[in-house]
Amino acid sequence: MDKEYLEFDNLPFKLAVIEVLMYEHKLLGEPYNGADEYFERYEADYVTASEEESIRRLKEYIERGNKFFSELKIPCSLAPGIRFLYSGEEMKVYGNINPQYLDFEKYFDWGADFDITDISEREIKQFPNLEGITFNMYHDPPKELIRKLEGWGIKINPQD
Repeated sequence: MDKEYLEFDNLPFKLAVIEVLMYEHKLLGEPYNGADEYFERYEADYVTASEEESIRRLKEYIERGNKFFSELKIPCSLAPGIRFLYSGEEMKVYGNINPQYLDFEKYFDWGADFDITDISEREIKQFPNLEGITFNMYHDPPKELIRKLEGWGIKINPQD
């Protein structure tokens, strides 16, 4: 690879990569931990706060988490270590962006912001050893995405 950092066109795909590298393999420095900060800050009443108040509080964490992960630079040298990716609502990266998103399914469109709906050829070519992806979100991945991935030799694993 001629470049120093991976390039992404689709944030949800990048988040799946970050889940492996930051939270499973601990290769991207100190893991981002917006969830612990949120629950410590609102420890006294996050369970009893109104939905409206909770959503107001969450917006700051969602914006900050999305900004952090969007700007995070991932060295190209880490890409060969990615063999399998998982995209599911219980991932740590998602909880650190939106600590209570499962409590507000309708407002947050059942986690749709985290759905991998596309992956570009440019993105996938950066992962020479990627063998498979498991999609376990509320929404099924688009059939066109599945066809593209299978055409690139990526095995799509059934939902857990």
